Amino acid sequence: MTHSGPAYDPDQYWENRGGPFYREYTESSGYEQYRRAQGQFFSELVARLRPRRMLDFGCGTGKLFPLWVDVPEVHAYDRAQSQIDVAREEAMRVRPDNPYRVLHYVSGERAEVPYDDDHFDLIVAAEVLLHVVPSDIGPLLDELRRICRGHLAVVTAAPFTNPAAHCFDHDYAALCAGRFDLADDHVVHHQRYLVGGKVPSSGKVRLDEKSRQSKDFVSSLSDSKVRLPNAIVTP
Repeated sequence: MTHSGPAYDPDQYWENRGGPFYREYTESSGYEQYRRAQGQFFSELVARLRPRRMLDFGCGTGKLFPLWVDVPEVHAYDRAQSQIDVAREEAMRVRPDNPYRVLHYVSGERAEVPYDDDHFDLIVAAEVLLHVVPSDIGPLLDELRRICRGHLAVVTAAPFTNPAAHCFDHDYAALCAGRFDLADDHVVHHQRYLVGGKVPSSGKVRLDEKSRQSKDFVSSLSDSKVRLPNAIVTP
C-alpha cells in the first residue's frame, strides 16, 4: 500500500497530534457513544476472562484505566511521552493503593515491546492498530503474540482508511491467522471489536469463510453484533 503526504514518524506524529488533540477528542461529547460501547465490552471481557496480569497497549492518556481496577496486575504502554505523563497521573488516581505498573516508553523501535514471552493473560489494543502502517502491522502482531499467553482484544475503526491521518484498514482476520484464533468479531457504532486466543506454535487455526473474507463481512454490518462460532473459554 502506498500513500501520499509526509513520511510517517510515529513518535513525532503522536507528540504533535496525539497529545492535547487526543485528549480533547476522547473527552468530547461526540466520543461518548464509543466510550459507552467500549466500557461495556471490556467490562464484560474482564469479568469473563478474569486476567491476573494484563497490558493496556497504546494506553494513551489512560481513558480505559477505570475498567481495569479489578485486575491484580496492570501494565500500560504508549510511545508518546506526552500521553504517558498524563496516564501516570491517571493510574495513581484510579488505584492509588496498587497503581498500574510504570508505563514504558520506547522510542525508535518499529515492533519490539519491552516484555517477556508469555507475560500477559490479556492484551488490549483500543484504537491503536489502525495507526500502524501496513509494513509494520505483521511484525507488531508477532510481538503481541510473543508476550501474550492468553487473549488479545482489539478495537478499531471498521472499515476506515485515511493515509493522510495515518489510519489504515488492515485485514485483521487474515493477520490473526496463525497468531490468534478469533472467537469474537463484531461491529458497534462503526467500530470493530475482535478477541482472539493465542495460537500455540504447533496449533492450527480454523477460520470460517466469513472470517477469511473479513473486509466484505465487516462492510456488510450495520451496528450489529455477530459472534463467530468459537466461544471464548475462561481458563
